Amino acid sequence: MTDPIVKRVTVNAAPEQAFDVFVNRIAKWWPLDGHAVSASKGKPALAVTIEPHVGGAVYETMFDGTRADWGEVLVFEAGRRLALSWHPGTNKDRATRVEVTFESHGPARSKVTLTHSGWEVWADEAPEKRGGYDTGWDHVLGHCFVNAVSK
Repeated sequence: MTDPIVKRVTVNAAPEQAFDVFVNRIAKWWPLDGHAVSASKGKPALAVTIEPHVGGAVYETMFDGTRADWGEVLVFEAGRRLALSWHPGTNKDRATRVEVTFESHGPARSKVTLTHSGWEVWADEAPEKRGGYDTGWDHVLGHCFVNAVSK
């Protein structure tokens, strides 16, 4: 079994605000030039979208306007918790799971915890896939998201 990735950040925003930035403003902070299917084709994506409801799609609008599915919303508790199946650029039969929780951490502060699990679907490739995401989430969550919330 491959251990999940767990990343925690503290942001200067109430959980509801941090959740809103993560879900509804994701296209403004996600690094579309490096962490997107389009980027693997040499061009930044135009947007990424999380449809804000259980069963909603998570997808990228690629540089040419086509859609690349990244996953599906599994849990949607506004202001508190979001869980997604996760398969950007790969087959949905090999989806992992990303869960993000938003907890109050004092006045107008939140602790945001991202847990990325389910690496077993990648069998022998799991350690390599996990390693790439481990450093990727440091940049995406720890830098891009944190900076977006503080604006």
